[in-house]
Amino acid sequence: MHLSISQWNPAFTDNADGPTHSGSAVVEADVEMSAHRWRACDAAPGGPRSVALVDGVQRFDAHVELTDEDDNRFAGLCASWAAGAVICDIDAASAHLSVAEVDRALFTGAAQGPQTPYYPLHSVPESELDDLAGAVQKSRDQLERAVSNEVAGRCELLVMDGSLRGRTALDDAVGYIKSHQRSYLGPELSRVVTHLRAGQRTPVFHLTTTWPRYCWYLRLPGSQSEGWAGIARLEAAAELTSEHAVALADRTTQALPRMAASLHKDARAPQNLTPIAGLERQLKRKLGDSRLLLRSLRQAAASATG
Repeated sequence: MHLSISQWNPAFTDNADGPTHSGSAVVEADVEMSAHRWRACDAAPGGPRSVALVDGVQRFDAHVELTDEDDNRFAGLCASWAAGAVICDIDAASAHLSVAEVDRALFTGAAQGPQTPYYPLHSVPESELDDLAGAVQKSRDQLERAVSNEVAGRCELLVMDGSLRGRTALDDAVGYIKSHQRSYLGPELSRVVTHLRAGQRTPVFHLTTTWPRYCWYLRLPGSQSEGWAGIARLEAAAELTSEHAVALADRTTQALPRMAASLHKDARAPQNLTPIAGLERQLKRKLGDSRLLLRSLRQAAASATG
């Protein structure tokens, strides 16, 4: 099996601050209060004393091509990914890294391939680039779920960066979405969102797109007082009672505004919470030096050719 290597540095782009279109969604606004009574909700006294935040990172290290003895060619993608959790002590205003895991693989449609250091073969049904990238994302999601399961019993609130989809089985867990690709609420309810003050949230509502969940919007401090800037959307499992979902919404309103990043420290502030930003930095370091990994791949390719 012949292996050829080319380094690949994909560009990453952020989503816009504001939603662009409504999309197909069913919204039930009368969960916490009637839609005609919707108003901003302030944080109640108290709150969780320990909060765990889970996130993951991934990197595409090299684009490869595998050629077998019959001259069949298969695209491949060498990738590294990591997931971890940081636990915050709210009273002590401190945070520590609780767990961090790193993994790598060579994703390809080939059933077999040459031995490479650090990148075990991960065969997938298709070799299109989108399929390979999707397989990387799936592996990262699995690692994030494993990390979430590990820390779930150590905190009063578990915040998973990104959508809660596929991760709804954990108690006291919420998904944290920093940007908005779609507007799910009509004009009247959206007006409640855009007029939230820092530290306020919308009432909880039920949202069904391709999957059901509870949602609410929260404005973080450090942004303009109106519009969609500084707004995060949170998700809770649809299997919860509405009372449990509202209780989780209250906990996020009590805890997360304290963690909002400052714009002079993070261009993604305030939505990129300070503990998550710190976790991302540590996880990226744990991915290792991409240049050394690429060198090892090229040496493996030369050995396979020889």
